[in-house]
Amino acid sequence: MTISNTTVDYNGSVQTLPVENVVACVVLSLSCLIGIPGNLIVICTILFNITRRSSTIILVLALAVADFVVLVTLPFWIYSFSDAWIFGVGFWKLTVYLIFMSMYASVFLIMVMSLERLLGVLQPFAIQKWRKKATIRKVIVCILVVSMLLALPNVTLEIKLDAKGRPMYRVYSSSQQEIGLLLLITLAGFLVPFITLMISYSVISKRIKQMTCQSRNRAGKLIASIVIAFVVCWLPYHALNLCRVTSLLTKNSNADFSNSLEVIFHRLKDAAGALAFISSCVNPILYAFAARNFKTGFKASNLARVFEQMNSSLKEKRDRESNDHELRSESAYMLKT
Repeated sequence: MTISNTTVDYNGSVQTLPVENVVACVVLSLSCLIGIPGNLIVICTILFNITRRSSTIILVLALAVADFVVLVTLPFWIYSFSDAWIFGVGFWKLTVYLIFMSMYASVFLIMVMSLERLLGVLQPFAIQKWRKKATIRKVIVCILVVSMLLALPNVTLEIKLDAKGRPMYRVYSSSQQEIGLLLLITLAGFLVPFITLMISYSVISKRIKQMTCQSRNRAGKLIASIVIAFVVCWLPYHALNLCRVTSLLTKNSNADFSNSLEVIFHRLKDAAGALAFISSCVNPILYAFAARNFKTGFKASNLARVFEQMNSSLKEKRDRESNDHELRSESAYMLKT
């Protein structure tokens, strides 16, 4: 069964939208309706309801801001998928830059959240310096600077314009340039963070199994859910990037295989890109589930309880690990003497 949508242009002729454009519009619209108010509530809840913010809460706040920046650009892209981009080349580059900058920032923030928990498991005393507000804010500033630099190559490319002077897509000077940019996006934006997350949570999961009190690892489960959502949402996008790279590399050696991969890439890239935006709206939903009552989970009071629980559970975990470390040190001293 073929799914399509139709629009009427200014001359009165009927135009059929490809199914992938329809899917992209639907997914992006849902992301806007859920993600923009959801992330805004998270931001306001942390700023106005949480007076004592742990390093994890500060990272959650930064993540919500990065996701919110991405989502406010979506109405323009929804219109673009349903008709054409009519907002000018400058604004096109600005939105692309904001999207990639926020993408890198979100990925790095999630990675830092997992590394923070890993250090808390391995070095409970050394993590005390890390969890100071001044330190975590410096880390967030570094993430922002690196994200801004990594996003720059995406807006320095030449833009292909249509007959009416509207931007359509980026033009690469060579296949090598396109391969290099795609590999940079996938390596920095997915593979390196993914490997880091897997190593971190492999170690953390062993310690979580040793906990008997569910409230103590609630924060860990919530952060793990954020990581899983990130992988599920971004994997198709980066898999298609690698599909495009393979197509370019095999263009001369195996033309048929290369053409097949190129067809797959162009047919699915918009839908995969739209799916990636879901990662920016799913985190408030996860916070709502953590509030134990999904129906009222988006209320500021309930979200505030979740973040307060994260603060308290992290403090309990840190104190318990510190006590365990002191007991081990004391036992070792007694054995030596």
